[in-house]
Amino acid sequence: MKLLFSASNALNKWLKTDLPRLPTREGKQAGVNTLKSDSTAMCWQAHVIDNRYKSYEKTIIVCEANSRFVFFIPVTVRLTLGELTKLLTMEWQVMLAETLESYQSANGRMPRSEIALLLSELSDITFNVEWVKNTDLSINGHICDAGIWVEQILREQGASQLSAHQATELAIYLNTSVKRITNKETKRKEKVIPINKLLAYCQALVKSECLGDVNEVTSDDDRDSSNVVYLKHYRK
Repeated sequence: MKLLFSASNALNKWLKTDLPRLPTREGKQAGVNTLKSDSTAMCWQAHVIDNRYKSYEKTIIVCEANSRFVFFIPVTVRLTLGELTKLLTMEWQVMLAETLESYQSANGRMPRSEIALLLSELSDITFNVEWVKNTDLSINGHICDAGIWVEQILREQGASQLSAHQATELAIYLNTSVKRITNKETKRKEKVIPINKLLAYCQALVKSECLGDVNEVTSDDDRDSSNVVYLKHYRK
């Protein structure tokens, strides 16, 4: 199973790395390919913003391709690609758990025991991490909106950076709010609640027969074993 992180040009530059471009599909503009999570790859778009003009304090915003589920990582120092990879592979699952606890349990839709079981099953999946340089423009709009929320909170509170609590609370709020997105299959606008859509996707993943043999769902190219992530190692 592939865990694909797509870095914007800004994030690629901030990391001081030279990530490969996502292969351009025929007739499409280079660097702006559409991302879509499926049974073989979970895709995330990642971007970094200045908390204020050219500030040391920045916020990394990460958004899942299908659901528009978003989370935030406040940073004050430059990270290596390896350090950021470790953070992201932990944080998406932590944020999923936090949002489910806040939203699903509060609404009586999913018992905590079922949340724990889902996280346990997700933790048993082996993810092969891959980075590319690309910006999905349809996702980028949601990331820009999330960035505006960050800037507004910091401005109103006279702060230079989101606290961990603020980052979590903002993510939960956005992930439990209705969003309008374009369905990448039908090309039609539809209303979704990100946590519900990501939950359905994760439930499908753990039930998928393709997870029975990771070698069958990953590509045949040689992979650096350092990029193999076992989420169960990061279970809370």
